[in-house]
Amino acid sequence: MKLKDLEIKELIKNIYPCECGLIHDPKMERIEISEHGTEEAIRFILNKAKGRIMVISDEITFKIAGKRVYERLKEVNKETYSYVIPQKNNIPVIPNESTIGETLIRMPLGIDFFVAVGSGVVNDVVRNISYHLGKEYAVIGTAPSMDGYASITSSLIINNVKESCPGQVPKGIFADIDILQNAPYTMLTAGFGDVLSKYNAVREWRFSRDLNKEHYCEEIAEMVWKAADKCADSASLLKNRDKKAVTGIMEALILSGIAMGMYKNTRPGSGCEHHIVHYWDIEFIKRGWVHPLHGNAVGVALCVICRLYDLIKEKLPVEVTDLNTENIENILKSAGCETNPKTLGIPEDIFHDSILYGYKMSSSKYTILTHLNKYDKALLEKCAQILTKQYYIDIL
Repeated sequence: MKLKDLEIKELIKNIYPCECGLIHDPKMERIEISEHGTEEAIRFILNKAKGRIMVISDEITFKIAGKRVYERLKEVNKETYSYVIPQKNNIPVIPNESTIGETLIRMPLGIDFFVAVGSGVVNDVVRNISYHLGKEYAVIGTAPSMDGYASITSSLIINNVKESCPGQVPKGIFADIDILQNAPYTMLTAGFGDVLSKYNAVREWRFSRDLNKEHYCEEIAEMVWKAADKCADSASLLKNRDKKAVTGIMEALILSGIAMGMYKNTRPGSGCEHHIVHYWDIEFIKRGWVHPLHGNAVGVALCVICRLYDLIKEKLPVEVTDLNTENIENILKSAGCETNPKTLGIPEDIFHDSILYGYKMSSSKYTILTHLNKYDKALLEKCAQILTKQYYIDIL
């Protein structure tokens, strides 16, 4: 049976020697997305922790689930501690060196097990800290907003530059479905956009495989593609916060994260659609602005990169996986997602420059932006002008 055909709870039970030459190990013990996800998490954590427990949340997720988790754990394990990462100047928490450092300073010594209660930022912070301290952690998700729940790396801002920093896979991922269903709708669309972007990630991985003989695994690629298909199939149900659709998005997010962990690299899950978003994020942070949610931006960037491929695919030295741009945009619109950088709030100059310089956001991944910068900068500049005109002057 192929990996893509395994249910997510079955997938994590085994280690898989693969024809690609790698041994794929999910390194995870439990996944529970259900009406009783938090209660299952508490039982799991109490069984795993042999000493002090550290529960980390932010001001919002503490109210949603963090307070209850902390109190329930402390009833049994008196050496349970809580830290709520504070907002600064009413700006959402940024996963940077300041946040990491302050979290470490506020913690007691001798923590044995970490618990992240939240989604993207909290998970990135706890993953990185627990990794460097050599301790295990579990995550209790509060929104199906990003694919990092099962990731092996943390996306952090270091010296105003977005980096994929070392981390570890959580031992367990848990969530209450009612909490996920009631998350702000922008977080639901963020999760949707993040998963759908995997179509381009796989396309670019295959592009580099065919052009550069980059290592590639079809089993992992199929897992990620299936995650995107799972989201696409539930697009029209998302606006009603349909239980099946929300559960499907959360599982797809986890599945794509597991795939990256099993490959020991984020290559299966991100291409240059992520790189131009990283460029946007950094430019926003430099200006002191709050950038759009990652997944919502990535969904828009997916549309942008699809249009870029449409402009130049006939000029490429190898054939690329075909994605129907109109179909991708319609799927996103059906779920209530943004598809246009202008309406997302990306200034014209930042958008234009992200096409030219987005390749700088990753030195390890060969993408269409890398290729054009290397072989045809004039064409890249022309594409940047055309795309900017389409989105900001012609107004799609």
